[in-house]
Amino acid sequence: MARKTKSAKSTKSTKNGKSTKSTKSTKSGKSTKSTKSGKTERKRVKFELETSAGSEVYVAGTFNGWDASKHRLKMKDGVFSKTLLVPKGRHEYKFVVDNVWCVDPRCPEWVPNDKGSLNSVIRVN
Repeated sequence: MARKTKSAKSTKSTKNGKSTKSTKSTKSGKSTKSTKSGKTERKRVKFELETSAGSEVYVAGTFNGWDASKHRLKMKDGVFSKTLLVPKGRHEYKFVVDNVWCVDPRCPEWVPNDKGSLNSVIRVN
């Protein structure tokens, strides 16, 4: 399951000491907040999955261009996990376990995708 953790600060102070944020649209038409420097605000999200030891587990989603080989999870204490800095907003994702795409069984929200299966959904605030 993906869990939100404390975020890294990404606002930028102006000369008068006040922080500023701007909003820009993404390809999907949804807006994301960005700092004055143009960087999108991100939060740490921990993705976790319990599966067989010896498995090769990755996470892929809208936050990484659905790259199934970019973010490999590591096993510790019987659970595969990886913490990523994910842009604020709504994201769809799946785990890839030994080259098989899987929804997050502990995620409470799933949506249909254009492949005829489901994607897990996380909202990063």
